[in-house]
Formats: sequence, C-alpha cells, structure tokens
Amino acid sequence: MLLDGGLSTALEQLGNNLNTSLWSGELLRTAPDQIEAAHKAYVDAGAQVIISSSYQISMDGCALRGWSESDVRDALLLSTKLARNATEGTGVLVAASVGPYGASLADGSEYRGNYGKSKKWLKDFHRMRLQVLIESNPDLLAIETIPELLEAEAILELLAEEDVKIPYWVSFSCKDDKHISSGELFKDAVKLVSGRLGAIGVGINCTAPEFITPLLTSARSRIPFVVYPNSGRLWNAEIKEWVGPPTSGFSEMQIYEWKERGAKLIGGCCSVGPEEIAQMHV
Repeated sequence: MLLDGGLSTALEQLGNNLNTSLWSGELLRTAPDQIEAAHKAYVDAGAQVIISSSYQISMDGCALRGWSESDVRDALLLSTKLARNATEGTGVLVAASVGPYGASLADGSEYRGNYGKSKKWLKDFHRMRLQVLIESNPDLLAIETIPELLEAEAILELLAEEDVKIPYWVSFSCKDDKHISSGELFKDAVKLVSGRLGAIGVGINCTAPEFITPLLTSARSRIPFVVYPNSGRLWNAEIKEWVGPPTSGFSEMQIYEWKERGAKLIGGCCSVGPEEIAQMHV
C-alpha cells in the first residue's frame, strides 16, 4: 500500500509557516482547513493511507503553548476528523499518528532517544493521547519516529492494557544502517514488535533513504515492514528547518529493494511531498 508523504511538506507547499514547537499541529487551532487540504493533496496523489496531524500533539508539548487539556483533546479528535474529511468517499484509510515523547521537546530528541525516562513515566506521557486517538476511531494507529526500545515497550504495554482493537504499526527513526536512533539494533526493535497482537507492520520512518535497504536486510519480521523515509536531508532543531539539497523522491531500484525485503507499506516522510508520492509505484 502507498502511504502519504510529509504532512509538514505539503503544508509548507500551501504557504504555511510551521516554525513553532508544535509544527504542523499548531494549525489544528489556527488553520484546520489547511491540514485538510494537505491531506487531500496526498489523496489526489494516490496515497492509500493518510496519516493524521496528531504527531506533535501532547499535554506536555501543548501546555508550553498555553493549551488547556480540553484544547489538546479537541485537537486530537479533530486531527482524525480532518483526515476523514479528506478521504471521504475514496476508500483511503486513516492512520492516527502517535508521535514520540521526543517530539514534545521540539529539540530533535526523536532522532536521539535515550531520554533517561522510566517506562512508567513514558506510559503516563502517552496514555491520555492514546485514549483520545482511540476514541477518534481511526482505521489504524501509526506509532512513528520512535527512537528507543523502552518507549516502544511502553506504548505496546499501553495498547495491551487498553485492549486496543485498532490495527497498528510501529516505525523507528534510525541513525545508520543497523541501529535505531538510540544506538540499539534495529533487528531487536523488529523482534520487539513482530508478532504482537494487532501489529500489522514494523519498520522505519524519517530516516535517510540510503539506510533503508541494509536496515531491512539486518532484520527478520513475521509481519510486513513499513517504510517511509525522509528525503535524506538533516533536521536542524534550532532553526526548525530541514537542511541540505532537495531531492526528487526515491528511485525505482530503492523501492524494488524495499519490497523484495518485505516492505508492504511504503511512502515518504519529511521533505517528500505529494508530487514525489504521485511518482511512486509500490
């Protein structure tokens, strides 16, 4: 299945400035029509799964912007609704984004991990958001850009405790051709998720495309791989911009290699826009 690309990329192409700690999530309060339009651009590009705008929305992160708990709850529910609006009548699936704790810090921690937080603390961080996103009734949960095994374990335990019936995937941010961002082995991350009740995919997102083939080669999974790399540019957390030369998407050979290694859900992440998704054949 073809996933969408970077929501922030499509929003920026529509002329939006996302230079705040909440990134694209800020627009859930200020310009929700723009989020729906960005989703629609990916639907028109042929994406079969649209990932919601809830990635950056959390009690901790939003409180720093003056949001109340009610504001956070409303934004989470709205994020799924906007994706539904954009996919209405198309059969395109909606995946509610569950971003990592590091995203709430707005300092690039989701590309480092090693937070120094306990599993209980991480479960408490994710619990309310996960409950509200489940209430919003998406087709899937996209647990994404997870940089460390402990955070993945915390979320997987929450899913079991909440007896979640919604299928989900877990994708990790990776630092090189063998390791997730924390330095732990990707194959151990795959082992952690593979075979879990409700897991329909495990893999990699927001990672340089040249690392994807060796990462997939390094691991064995009982469930399909999910792959949506960024364009290979680097995130500068201080100026909140991607730096490096723009790319024109992924080559047919790259996509072929990913499919040959078990990737069944393929798309793009940051700096991969609707035009690049429209050119992909998965």
